[in-house]
Amino acid sequence: MSAWLSVDTDDETHLPSHRGHPHRSFQQMPTWRTEGYRASPRLLNATDRFIEWVSDGPQVTLFLIAEQLDCPEFTKRMDILLTMPNILIACHGWGHRCWSAWPEAVVEFSEMLIESRDRISAYAGSSWRPWFRAPGGYVAPWMAGPLAATGFRLDSSVNPSRWVNRKMGGDWNRVKDAMESSGVVERPWLTSQMGPACGPALSLFPFSLFAKQVWKKNSVSITNEPEMEDTIALYWHLLDHSRKHGKWTPPLASEIQGLG
Repeated sequence: MSAWLSVDTDDETHLPSHRGHPHRSFQQMPTWRTEGYRASPRLLNATDRFIEWVSDGPQVTLFLIAEQLDCPEFTKRMDILLTMPNILIACHGWGHRCWSAWPEAVVEFSEMLIESRDRISAYAGSSWRPWFRAPGGYVAPWMAGPLAATGFRLDSSVNPSRWVNRKMGGDWNRVKDAMESSGVVERPWLTSQMGPACGPALSLFPFSLFAKQVWKKNSVSITNEPEMEDTIALYWHLLDHSRKHGKWTPPLASEIQGLG
């Protein structure tokens, strides 16, 4: 089975501790609409390091936050990535609102999907794919219908681990079934015997010890066709490339790592 590599473009302001969550965030976010985004120096530096790593490297899908296109300095870097044949662009929402942590809001979620889809697809052109990842992995069954209705064909938000079931209403299978019933392909994230293995788990002890092992084992073959193949979904954050003084790279199999 092939691995599908993807990167979330979250900045420091998109952490749930900062905004987007009704209880965890210190900054209130009463609506999904945001404007005036400017990238942090850390994200700009991490994006530069990612560009160096992925140039002539493996196939990767970027899950872009629509508001980030407000920032000229960040968009310049995205322009470079769009020239690369191994890069695809998908949707990570507008302003990183943690949707399933809030009360069900079909109308607002649908509006956000439409505006995010239109903005990102117009920018990305032929690199655009109608794929979605819920900010922070906060996904619920009610989100499946709006995703299908707004033309999204694939979702990759499910972290099938008991440690995070609260994000999905206590049962990730309900989300998976809802997506499939709506005609949306679901690609859950890779887990290890310890639990989560993607995103923050790559650097969070002790999850990181097991995550690195399963990543190397499951990343020998890479694809950018998650709709067509029953893939293993591996994802990390763009900000990760600021780690280790800009030398951090994802723990892929050695033969793939050498491409970057």
